[in-house]
Amino acid sequence: MSLLVDSSPPQFIVTNDTNSSTLFYQPIHANSTDPQSRVIGELYQDIILDASGNNRVGTHQGFAFNFDNSSTPYNANDILFFGNAGELNLIDTYILSGSGDFEKFSGGYTLEWKTVSDNPYIAEISLFESNVTNEDQTVLDELAFRITSEGGAYTPIVGEEGQIGQVFQNPVFQHGDQIGINQGYSFLFPDDPHISDTLGYTALELVMGNRQFLFDDGNQMTVLNTLVVEASGPYSKFIGTDLNQKIIEADPNFMADITLTAAVDADDEEQIELYTPTEGTYDFKITSDGGYYAAINNPEGGQIGERFQNPVFSSAGERIGTNQGYGFNFPTVEYTRAVAQGNRIFYLDGGTLNVFNGIIAGATGKYRAYKGGRFSEKIVSYNPVFESEITLVLPASNSKSDSNDQAKEKSDKGGSEETDLSIEEDEMTKDEGVGEDKASSSRIFVLSPMIGLVLALLCFA
Repeated sequence: MSLLVDSSPPQFIVTNDTNSSTLFYQPIHANSTDPQSRVIGELYQDIILDASGNNRVGTHQGFAFNFDNSSTPYNANDILFFGNAGELNLIDTYILSGSGDFEKFSGGYTLEWKTVSDNPYIAEISLFESNVTNEDQTVLDELAFRITSEGGAYTPIVGEEGQIGQVFQNPVFQHGDQIGINQGYSFLFPDDPHISDTLGYTALELVMGNRQFLFDDGNQMTVLNTLVVEASGPYSKFIGTDLNQKIIEADPNFMADITLTAAVDADDEEQIELYTPTEGTYDFKITSDGGYYAAINNPEGGQIGERFQNPVFSSAGERIGTNQGYGFNFPTVEYTRAVAQGNRIFYLDGGTLNVFNGIIAGATGKYRAYKGGRFSEKIVSYNPVFESEITLVLPASNSKSDSNDQAKEKSDKGGSEETDLSIEEDEMTKDEGVGEDKASSSRIFVLSPMIGLVLALLCFA
């Protein structure tokens, strides 16, 4: 029986008020080597009940970084597993993707996530289908505002090798008046000459994290890396575009101007030839050879996640880019599958892919037809060198006029969503280059607190 029959909109209860072995909680400390350091977030796994509270229907799994003095006190990455009924992938409260019975909620919202109790944790959630309307046509095709560290908050995330990321909250100004706040988290990575020198991506594009712009008028904008994945009100015009950030001042107070420019006309994109997949083989191969790997640990020394950076090769063996990302790890329990939740960017010759969990949230250049699609990934080697083969799968409902016949044929051959989301694929992030024997890069990435702070501000404020 479908879980979506009994209520409209569908409602569920998420709780840890149970003795189930499903429950999992792991605080994220600002300094992974100091158990007394500030807790800045957490990993969690709870059960999902139907609206009556009597029947278990799934498992809620995710991680969040927390913020004070905010109408939205967290930036989160969540998966709601409903077993054979499907899944929902959420970035903050935005439903990025749904599968199975929940596919119709893709691009919608959990408009209401109401916490009833903190201890034990009990929350009521309601799902709403996407109701896309035309954006406010009175808004210009370009908007600008300023963010500053003055009056904000900043916490470095520190690992054994030094600073590995940051959590931040900054006032947002327009025409001299504060109009909201910018809050989020991001992780840092070693320099990769292939990204900067060979492919020509700028420092602005080398940002990995989750930001929310929460405006005083009640509107908001959710940004994955630099990609605007969701926005309301006058900002909805900029969904699918990238933030353009210009540093005005770095010291003593950070200050940057952010510009939003409406999406380019579809005719302009058609000038870029689409990627043509090779029939009968994979699209990319990634390897730990020449890459970078660092575990994210808790203060007790246990691994809870990882950061990684790997060369990307075509099926013909040509180096075409770099895969960069971070992920957090969870136990596999009822309703779930093996998955390391996280965020990846593929910087490629001819375009980029922003991947949230296993979903292609954004795709540019010749890979643009794959936006909304998924990865199918097969691990072919763990030791001594990690390697995996990646096949790009077009979104099931792809109806873009620029989707060529070969790409469509590849999507058909990719199989069903259940086939593409194999356990092998989801283990990939967790095991990508795991262990010193798999991180063969000779570069060492170490940031002193001061250098890390400067680089962090230059990247993300």
